[in-house]
Order: sequence, then C-alpha cells, then structure tokens
Amino acid sequence: MRNHILLSGCFAGALFLGGGAQADVPDSKQKKHEEHKAKKIKDTTPSVENLTVLGHAARIAPATVPLDITEPTSKIQSGFLSNNIIPLASVDDIIRFQPSVYSQNPNGPGMGKAEAMSLRGFQDGQYNMTFDGIPFGDASDLHHTTSSLFISHFLGEAQIDRGPGTGSTIGNATFGGTMGFISKIPSARSGVSLYGTYGSFNTRAGGVEFDSGKTRFGRAFLDMQHEETNGYLTNSAERRSNLMFKDVVDLAPETTLTFETTYNKEWQFTTQGATLAEYAKYGKNYGLCNDPAAQCYYGYNPSTYTSDFDYVSLKSRLASWLTMENQLYTSGFEHDYTESTDASQTSTAANGVTFYNTAGKKVATYANDIPGKYADAKFRSYGDTLRFKAHMSYADILFGVWADVQKDRRYTYALDLSKNSVSVPSKTGSAYSYDISDLNTTIQPYLEFDIHPWKGAVIKPGVKYSMFTRDYDAAINKSTKVPLKDTQHYSSWQPSIAINQRIMKNWSAYAQIARGFLAPPMSVFQVKSVGNVKPETTLNYQVGSVYHGKNWMLSLDGYYIDFSNYIASAQIKVDGIGTTSTYVNSGGAIYKGIELEGQYVIGYGFSLYGNYSVNDARYKHSTVRVATTPDSLASFGLLYENPKGPYFSLMGKYVGHHWGLDSTTNAAGNTVFENQYKIHSNVTADLALGWRIHNIGGFMRDVTPSLKISNLFNNRSISDFAGNQSYGDAPLYWRLAGRSVFFNMTATFP
Repeated sequence: MRNHILLSGCFAGALFLGGGAQADVPDSKQKKHEEHKAKKIKDTTPSVENLTVLGHAARIAPATVPLDITEPTSKIQSGFLSNNIIPLASVDDIIRFQPSVYSQNPNGPGMGKAEAMSLRGFQDGQYNMTFDGIPFGDASDLHHTTSSLFISHFLGEAQIDRGPGTGSTIGNATFGGTMGFISKIPSARSGVSLYGTYGSFNTRAGGVEFDSGKTRFGRAFLDMQHEETNGYLTNSAERRSNLMFKDVVDLAPETTLTFETTYNKEWQFTTQGATLAEYAKYGKNYGLCNDPAAQCYYGYNPSTYTSDFDYVSLKSRLASWLTMENQLYTSGFEHDYTESTDASQTSTAANGVTFYNTAGKKVATYANDIPGKYADAKFRSYGDTLRFKAHMSYADILFGVWADVQKDRRYTYALDLSKNSVSVPSKTGSAYSYDISDLNTTIQPYLEFDIHPWKGAVIKPGVKYSMFTRDYDAAINKSTKVPLKDTQHYSSWQPSIAINQRIMKNWSAYAQIARGFLAPPMSVFQVKSVGNVKPETTLNYQVGSVYHGKNWMLSLDGYYIDFSNYIASAQIKVDGIGTTSTYVNSGGAIYKGIELEGQYVIGYGFSLYGNYSVNDARYKHSTVRVATTPDSLASFGLLYENPKGPYFSLMGKYVGHHWGLDSTTNAAGNTVFENQYKIHSNVTADLALGWRIHNIGGFMRDVTPSLKISNLFNNRSISDFAGNQSYGDAPLYWRLAGRSVFFNMTATFP
C-alpha cells in the first residue's frame, strides 16, 4: 500500500509539472508532450492497480514479504493488528501466525506471560528483540517476559527477520533472528479514542488515547489501558496497567526529534504447570488450588512485574548525502515475587520447613509448614544507538555504534509461608539462596556497504565487532552458596555478506552468509571457578526468492545454521533437592529448514494467506532434537475487508510434534543428551469479525464494534513440557488455553 501511495504521489507530481509547462511549449512539442503523457498514464495505471490489489490484501494479512529483502522477512502491518488482535494482547499473541514461530500462553491470549516462544527452534534469549530499533533483554540470559512488554494497541507494526541481518543489524543475539516492534505514529488529527474489551474468564479492559494532532509542540499521543481477568487457569488472576506517551517534533524540514516513554505493571498469581494426574482430577484448566494446607495454594504465589522503556531520538539530514539518527535510551524491569517451593504440588507430604541457627545447627522442624521463598530480580539498561548513512553514486555506506550498560541485582531467601513468611536460615546459617549483583557492558560498532554494481542488484558486505563484559559479584553465589567475584570479557568479529537481485520488476532472489555471536549466560558464573568459557558462535547460510503477481505473492527460502559451543539447559537430579536445571556446553547443533509463505487475492475483498515451514534442530553427532522445536509449523486463513466497514478473518495454526526435554541424568550421574516427553501436534483456529462505522454524525467520528474468538474449536490438548516437580519428580505440562470470546469496542471523538 505504501508503494501505491508513493507511485500515486509521483504520478500526480508529474501531471502537475507537465500542466505547468504547457503554456511555453510550441504546438508540435505540446502534442508530443501530451501523447507522451497519455502513454505514461496508460503504462502506469495497470502497475498501480496491481500494487493496490495486492497491497490492500497484504495490509490486513498476518504478514507480507517485501521484494528488497536480503533475508527471510515477514512484516505485520497495522491492518492485521487492528482487525485480528485484541488491544490488550501481548507480543506472543501478535507474532504467533508468522512462519517458523511457536508461542505458548496457557492462561489465555494476552493474559500472563508466554511460557514458550521460539523462532526456527531458537529459544527466547537466542534471538534479538527490538523496540523502535533498540535491542533489549533480561540481564541473565536475554530472555523477555512478554506480559510486561508492549500491548498491541501501542504498536503500529512488527517485523520478524528470520536471519542474522546485515552488518548494520545491532543486538546481542542476532543470529537467531530479530523480532522488531514499532510503536504507533502520532496522528496528525486531534481527537480522543476510547476502547474496551469484555469477555471470557471475566476479562475486563478499558483504555483511552489522547491525540494532540499537529501543534507547534509536535504530534503527540498519550495511551493508557487497564485490564483485569481471572485467566483461563484456575486461581490465576491477573491485573495489568499500561501507559505510553510519544511526541514527534519537526525541528526543521529534515530534522525530527522524538520523545517516547512506556510504563507497564502487571500483577498475577503464577502457575508452574500441572501433572497429568492433576489435569485428570481437577480439570484441563487446572492452574493453582484453593487449599492453604498445600503448596499449590494461589495465595502463596503472587508476582509483580514492572517495566519501562524510554528514549529520545534525533534524526537529521546533515548534508545532501549524509543522514544521522541518534537514540539515547533507558529501560528497566523488575520481577518481585513470593512462591512456594513447588507451586504445582497438591500433596501435603511435600510440606515441611526446617530451621537452622547461624552456626548451621538444626533448631526445629515443622512438618506441615509450607516452604517457599521471596525473590527480587531487577535490572536497568542505559544506552545509545548512533547510526549514519552516506549516499554515494553506486553505494550507500552505513556505519555507527551501539553501546549499552546494564546494572543487574537479584536475590532470594527462604520463607516459612505458614508463619507469616518469616525467613528460614539454612545449613549455611543464612536464609539467602543467592545474592548477586552484576554489570554488563556491550559495545558494538559496525560498518556496511550497500553496493549497486549493476541494474536491479544490491550487495551488502558488512562487519560488526561485538564486545561484551560481565562483572559478576555474588555475596552468596547460586548453587555453591559461597562468594564469587569475577570478570569475563567476550568479543567477536561478525562479518556478513548478502545480495538481492531483482530478476524482474516483481520477482527477486537473495542469498546471505553471516557469522553470529552470543556471550554465555549468567548461569556459567554459578560455579566455584568460572574458568575460560567460550562464547556461542554460529555460521548462517540462507537463500530465498520472492514474487509479487497481480493478485498473489509467494516467498520461498531455505536455511542452514552451524551452531558451535551451544550452552544448553539441562535437567539434572540432585540428592535432597530433586530435579533442577543447569547449563552445559553441548558442543553444538545444526539448524536447517525450508519456509514457504504466500497470499492470493480472490477478489471482492477476500484473500487467502498461508505459510508452512519444516524446521530441524539437532545436536551435532546425534539424532537428539533440540527441545521445544516443532518439526513443522503452518498458518492458514481466509480474510475479508470491505471499504464500507465490515471485515473478518478465520485463521488456523498448526504446530508439529516436538520434545519437552533433550537431556537427562544417567545412572552414573552424568548429563547425557536424550529426548524425553514427546508433545504431539495440534491445530487451533481463531475467528475475528467487526465493522468500522464512519462519520455517524454528531460529535463521534468512528465506532468499531468487533468480536474475537480464540481457539474456536476448544482444543485443549497438551502443548508443552513445564519441567518436573521437585518432590516426586513427576513431569509437568502446559495445555492449550480453551475457547475464549472477547467483545471489543472502539470509539473516536470528534
């Protein structure tokens, strides 16, 4: 649609210039000029129509694929977000129809955090996530708590890049791809929008957006939302408030200053999954119990998530050939929570609290008391992204730097939840299980050339240099319970080269080779001596092609990724504790697959969309598959939109089988890689419909009632592995959240 607008604007400009010149042109020249203009209209019009037909359908589809890409890319436009995603939805619900994307939210769409989210089999923390081009992630292992991030109503579009990007792609884990989210652009028209949602699980949400329109202080909006729900899972209620402010100020014709801030706070009762026996006894929506005598009691497991993201951006054309963009930012996150030792445990036999004195001598044991802990994990990042683009005759030069400093603090101590949450000293004489502070510093300069060697081609050689330093200071280290202070530096050159060749005006092919890098997670420091831990590295290869017809689009790509020094999560059995998680160097893994994405415009407002991917991720020299990597994924749907107002979509998602675990402890106590807990394939469907009522008179501009039904056919099958119980070691699982129905209403004044 954007191309259509640009072409239409150029075409209108040509008519205007042509009309203004005719008075001074001789008759013969004027006749030739008019003939040329008429021919231009004839030649141009069909092309514009082609773009309009496909472009409009792409705007409301789950994704569209641009022709000029150098890696597999799916772009989610605003039309799909407004038509198909409820305003309170989290990012996991926004991206779940994309190729090679798997996400799992057991408490319902937009309610609570995603318990699993992967891209091509890369788990959260192994791919990049950005907001308005700025990378962010948790200090421990770069993961993201989806429910504490941006809601759908704050976003204008999203883009999923399934590849490492080029030299100018910044981030700590770009090799797994980039999930990029772009905030809304403030409207040029002033007004107030009210929006709300009511539906299943006693969900109530309401919001208001104030748009200033164009003023001398810029174009700004303030968007605020509050949501409350009981959640799909029993005793798993949630409350969430979100705020976003953005102001775009035009300082000069080609200089723009942007201020943006978001604040998000969520409170919920946190579930840990359930055993098959518990699902059979209490129902498929079992989450937490209502029995204060057991650890599964919901009152023992409250969590609060708080986050913010703030930046000031200056974008300017410094010269006719040089542009600059600078983003100065800060972002913060805190998870403050209390929980029982095993929130999935319904048996009172798992209870019991033992107190020790400061000398480590046992003082007393209370067999029926509820063991638990209090924990607080928070970090704040301060950073800057500086980007320059120099335009030359046959190439563009992109250069810049990303710098980020992240201060992190996390601790936890044992509690007796039956005795007003009094702290419980252990054999070490302290109630603290760990008390850690660390400082993470990232500096990432880059250089890229976008060369145009011949017609229709662009070649992008580039390189970035990643430097990551972790200063670790643990007064009480996790696992060892003794102090540790250490500093580790990791660095790597990441060269890349990519090419896009326009075979025809509407057909392109591309190829890419790039090296990736990821510093080890915090967990490698949770030992007596860190030693020399090698960073994770990848070598990515991929090729693909995109075709845009008059009323259809098709994209096909294949990839092969060689992953070295893969630091994998492993489940081990510890005497007196049970099954717990640790990290081991698996040696490496191979990721490979094929992805197909397409769209067909039927006509009369109807279009079809679909994607299919075959994804294989296995540890090297074995047949063991990386856990939480479905062997295939697909999305398919029928979409409709009428310019007069009505719209609907019926979307389906297929998730192939995968394994819950890829490691175990053998009889000798060693960690070995072996698949366990097979999760079978499943299919779900979502229905969305609504009607945009324009210019209804009075002081109201637009009204849009809509209905969203998630999991239309109420498939509640097992969808993922959730770990093992600490007492008894029984496996825990997640199920698909059952059918949900949400009614939404939006009204804009004036």
